[in-house]
Amino acid sequence: MKKLTKIAAGIAVVLVLLAVVLELALGPIVAKGVNSVGPAVLGVPVTLQGAAVSLLRGEIVLTGLHVGNPEGYKTDGLLDLGSVSVKLDWASLISDAVAIQLIAIDGLVVTYEKGLLNSNLGALIDLLSAGEEKPEASGKTDEEKPGKKVIIEKLVIADSQMKLSLTGAAALTGGGALPIPLPKIILTDLGQEKDGVTLVEAIQRVLTAIAKATGTALAGAGNLLGDAGKAVGAETIDAGKAVVGGTVDAGKAVVDGAAGALKAMNPFEKKK
Repeated sequence: MKKLTKIAAGIAVVLVLLAVVLELALGPIVAKGVNSVGPAVLGVPVTLQGAAVSLLRGEIVLTGLHVGNPEGYKTDGLLDLGSVSVKLDWASLISDAVAIQLIAIDGLVVTYEKGLLNSNLGALIDLLSAGEEKPEASGKTDEEKPGKKVIIEKLVIADSQMKLSLTGAAALTGGGALPIPLPKIILTDLGQEKDGVTLVEAIQRVLTAIAKATGTALAGAGNLLGDAGKAVGAETIDAGKAVVGGTVDAGKAVVDGAAGALKAMNPFEKKK
């Protein structure tokens, strides 16, 4: 009996060690995968500093994720994500749709560059939309599209800000980008309505929600930026609603804080 107990304990130790080694090995593999696949999926530069995987908790944590600009934009990049925590159901990896229970993004910085005809955020959304339309143009159906689908039960983006790069705005900040806080963004049941969406569709919906939040933030900062800022904000909100047939509503997007609430958190709002 004692011998069997020792054997069982030895097996348990070996399994734990294997799990630790596997977790340590998976982090660099995930980071390498994002750095190689990310640019191909988004069509812009993508770099990830690090990744950690917890098999027991079913969690992947990404740190230092940077998304660059579409061609033609001059700022250092479009999105910088301090940390991204992804909690998923490992068993779903072998199913048709990967079930993601929660994505929590903390410390998002959107460098919003407004060009003559479009913004860098709008240009990336358009780029992804064009990529999604290509299979249909070639006669492929949804079932023939390659790649797994995903279902995201909840996505939260908190503690975020936008750095505005707009003609005339730099003069207000001594030549730097104008920082504006963003409201919290919550998406729920993403992909539930049709048993999953492609990774590109999921990214489109998230970017659309971010576009809507930046529009709300710009509208709330209208007193600082004047009529030009209000116009850009309205344009961004409309763009967010229009992309991919109103996917923000389809994903049950909830953007906390309307213009009035945003003014309260806006450091540039004059106190009466």
